[in-house]
Amino acid sequence: MVASPRRWAAGIAALALALIALALAGCGREAPATPTPSGRAAPGVVTDFLGRRVQVPPSPSRVAAVSPTTVELLYYIGGVSVVRTDGASYPPQVADLPSVGPSYSPSLERLASYSPDLVLADSVLQQGLVQRLESLGVPVVMVGIERVEDVPRALRLVGQAIGRPDAGEEAAARLERELEPLRGSVAGRRLRAMALIADAQGNVYAARNDAYVGSVLQFLGAQNVAADLPQTGPFPGFSQVNAEAASDLDPDVVLAISPAPPPAPRLSQLLPRMPGFGSLRAVREGRVVELDPALFLQAPGPRVVEAARQLKQALEGTG
Repeated sequence: MVASPRRWAAGIAALALALIALALAGCGREAPATPTPSGRAAPGVVTDFLGRRVQVPPSPSRVAAVSPTTVELLYYIGGVSVVRTDGASYPPQVADLPSVGPSYSPSLERLASYSPDLVLADSVLQQGLVQRLESLGVPVVMVGIERVEDVPRALRLVGQAIGRPDAGEEAAARLERELEPLRGSVAGRRLRAMALIADAQGNVYAARNDAYVGSVLQFLGAQNVAADLPQTGPFPGFSQVNAEAASDLDPDVVLAISPAPPPAPRLSQLLPRMPGFGSLRAVREGRVVELDPALFLQAPGPRVVEAARQLKQALEGTG
């Protein structure tokens, strides 16, 4: 086991808390509701990502986005939020917004003090908070990102929810146009990739295709060697792997994600010194790439094009 500096441990602990909350929220998830035959909701009603039909005001003026993902979705279509959560840092102007606490446990009292007339909450991270958020007496629309294909759908929903459906449609269509050239763009290289995170105890987890980073790999046409691993450990979409299992998977490229900020060491720097992982062919031959944790772990959303391009470049540069 590699001894991790204190800031690495603190960052991973925060990640663990957030992702464990996500795991609990994901239990018993309902399938999205089937659209009405006409394909349109009643005026002023939207169907959110949990299949809930929500009556929204025609032109809400005080929208509260309470996760990094919902903040980015809102701003991408030209909206603004009256608050943010601790982890929301993009686009840069949101840094000046008042925070209502961590995304996995926002302060309802603080949120209510800003008098929102619409709350955009995260259907992935905050599903377990629906009833608490509804207690504010404000419409709550749940929207989140698990896969690449969720992003344009989420933009359209946010546009409808804030009374700007044309802006949502335009943003979604633009993003789809930018994404399309990237679809399957590395398939011909037949690259076998594995994306990893680690916890403070030195346990390592590989992303399956139902993790967001695994979805981006799949979208690009890379082969995710961890796609069929069982769900093990506390992180949804990730399977705990030991050195022997990783060696059996034998990826051509290892993608490392380090949620703790510098100066904590990057996982890509630690892997060569971790027993067993240092002997992986990809690690020995220097085919380990550090990915941006904001793009691939902390704030999946409309920067998906940037994420796909970064991952494509990483794969092509090491394959």
